[in-house]
Amino acid sequence: MSNKELVVAFVEAMRVSDVEALKSMITDDFTWWITGKPDYLQTAGEHDRDFFFGFFGGGADMFPNGADFRVTGMVSEGDKVAAEAHLTAQTAMGTTYDNAYHFLFTIDDGRIQRMKEYMDTHHAKMTFGL
Repeated sequence: MSNKELVVAFVEAMRVSDVEALKSMITDDFTWWITGKPDYLQTAGEHDRDFFFGFFGGGADMFPNGADFRVTGMVSEGDKVAAEAHLTAQTAMGTTYDNAYHFLFTIDDGRIQRMKEYMDTHHAKMTFGL
């Protein structure tokens, strides 16, 4: 599987909260960094595997009718994949979540070692109260 194919599969596994698939696609030392200030957005900052799995394990609760989350563009060079993505869904509270993302993935031996996530933190905070 190419690095780009891995990223597309990873985003799909996040979309459906497939924790077992996600576990198979990341390294033991995986880290997830989310843009923003932690005093503004609770999820901002550096996170480990356990935080990541806890977050995506509850995805069905956040979007009970599913989500449209897809990669819209990618550039790959060496061990890095830059990916643009878009997520739209109705939340459990009945509001619409509609956010654009930019990810920078670092790949190590066919698995994701690091994910850096950039998105509209204000929209995430206002939608989820994070």
